[in-house]
Amino acid sequence: MPDSIQMLAWQSLMLGALLGLSTNLVQAEVVINDQSVSPRELQAQSMRSGQRIRDGRYWYDAMTGAWGYEGQATSGFVAPGLSLGGPLRADASNGHTGVFINGRQLADGDVIALMQMGIPVQQGRWWVDAFGNAGAEGGPALFNLRAIAQQNSLTRGNDSIYSTWGSGDNKSSTWIGADGSLSQSTTINGKTYDYYIGD
Repeated sequence: MPDSIQMLAWQSLMLGALLGLSTNLVQAEVVINDQSVSPRELQAQSMRSGQRIRDGRYWYDAMTGAWGYEGQATSGFVAPGLSLGGPLRADASNGHTGVFINGRQLADGDVIALMQMGIPVQQGRWWVDAFGNAGAEGGPALFNLRAIAQQNSLTRGNDSIYSTWGSGDNKSSTWIGADGSLSQSTTINGKTYDYYIGD
């Protein structure tokens, strides 16, 4: 066998070995609420939603469907009630506001977003469901966040943006429409996906 063919074969063999080794050494993973999500769970979730969860560390509030990157404010909303990850931690967003929703202390960005929608924010422990119903932790529903935001958007005549992150070709916005609907628009690599989440 000529030396050039042997060298090419050797390089191919070494490249294959290195690639195999590197995939074993660097296991990318999805962690939600401090718990690794198995590849089987990720595949099942991807098939149900039609979207792949990118590798990373996230928090997820199963009561509201809110999600974010670990240590950060809300990035958007998905379906509530998904059985992904562990229990939501109080420090999931690294918040210091004294405002807790479903056990998570809100980050400054969450509080600012609620106030921009005209929702009065008070320190304390609150529960909120996927329909916007809310009350003191352990108590009955006292108000509806969507109704408050809808009323405020009607008086201002526009939609209320709840959360925006990213810029350029990679960004996402979640908002409550003047009709009370909850929607999300996500742009990934220049392609925009709009989601109507519900009334």
